[in-house]
Amino acid sequence: MDKKTLREPSIKALSLIADPETLKHIVPFLMDPSKIIQEEALRAIERFYRKGVSEEFITGEIKRLIGDNVLDILITHAWSQKTDVRISAILILGLMKDERAYNPLLEISQDENFKEDVTKALVFIGKDRPESLLKLFDTESLYQKRFICEVAGRIISPVYYTTFEKLLEDEDGHIRSLAAIAISKIGDIKAVKPIKKLLSDPYEDVQEAAVNALSNLRSGLSVAELTGILEDTNPALRKNAALLLGEIGAAEAVPALGFALKDSDIEVRKAVIKAFSNLKTEESISFLILALTDEEPDIRALSALSLGYIGGSGTFDALHLLLSDSDDYVRVAASKALGILKDARAVGPLIRILSDKNGFVVTTAIESLSKIGGEKARAALLQILSSEDKEIIRTAIKALSSFDNVEEELLPFLKDDDWATRMAAVEVLIKIAKATTRKKLEELLDTEEDPIVKKAVQEGLGV
Repeated sequence: MDKKTLREPSIKALSLIADPETLKHIVPFLMDPSKIIQEEALRAIERFYRKGVSEEFITGEIKRLIGDNVLDILITHAWSQKTDVRISAILILGLMKDERAYNPLLEISQDENFKEDVTKALVFIGKDRPESLLKLFDTESLYQKRFICEVAGRIISPVYYTTFEKLLEDEDGHIRSLAAIAISKIGDIKAVKPIKKLLSDPYEDVQEAAVNALSNLRSGLSVAELTGILEDTNPALRKNAALLLGEIGAAEAVPALGFALKDSDIEVRKAVIKAFSNLKTEESISFLILALTDEEPDIRALSALSLGYIGGSGTFDALHLLLSDSDDYVRVAASKALGILKDARAVGPLIRILSDKNGFVVTTAIESLSKIGGEKARAALLQILSSEDKEIIRTAIKALSSFDNVEEELLPFLKDDDWATRMAAVEVLIKIAKATTRKKLEELLDTEEDPIVKKAVQEGLGV
């Protein structure tokens, strides 16, 4: 293969076959005088790996045929202007497991487009020698410290326990969050005590990380202790204790959580609702129904949505009453929840709120009627196509896609003066895929001026 024009396609062809025996013919091209040939060799080696050739075999061949010089070659291409070449070089740097690649890879990681590729490469290097990453935590660079936390968190080695424990007290909230999640994955329950301190952290995202971390260490948690925290004077602790009880499935805590529904802090009550949503016991469902009478609209709405997903005895009767709630968002939540339940008894109440003064309530009711289905729902949706509100019309058109024999009512909207309405009609009629609708869509191609609508028609018809 003396000619460059032949070498490039030959290298690619061999990589597509990916016979391990042919790798020895490709690796030397990493040192070819031609940059283009080097790049094709990089792509080829990546293909060998993607097609299942072991990393041990690949790196063994590279070391045998090139030796230590490969590091400089790979680092140079890791800064290539060509994305695919750059990704190949970063991958192979990881496979080589050479600690000398740490610093260049850290620098490359600051380009967000390649951060994930570098992360995987560093995990490759560090998984066999996790202690080799420890020195990288010792830095003044906030970015590097955060990034190494992420990398070490994926490796999940006890080697990092002490480091992560110290980082739980770091001045940077993001690092505290990363350390909490990472140390919990190691699985040592002695981490419970230091992580619990973060339940009252000044930053909510750190508190959230602490809840997630502690849920990973549930065997080291005391339900009785968490239940007691529901009465703490600190609302952040009460909130996070409630969330944690839900995350670990502590059904025995339902009575205490029910009492916490009366908490003076709305965030605590929201956390209790989320806990009940996770627990899904009959008693927790009863408390969720009770929460539908809370004075705060957010609590009523959150409870309604939770009940929609859980279901259970008495849920429909409680939810349909909220369709007349004074708060718009609560009516939206109740309407959505009834659609999730798919209880045919909800069709009548949902049809009645199609005349609601709030457009969002109406569009949500339309979507719920579509989910429930039935002739009454279909008739109501066809009727609302005469609305003067374009958003309501578009929502109804899309909702009718789940019903049969609606094409005749939808065809006129292909000539609507609103492009978004025409688009909605096109999307639904393409799904129906009948000969009559296809003919009308083909006719639309001759008159449609909006490029977005025209493209949708062309793609739908396959022309």
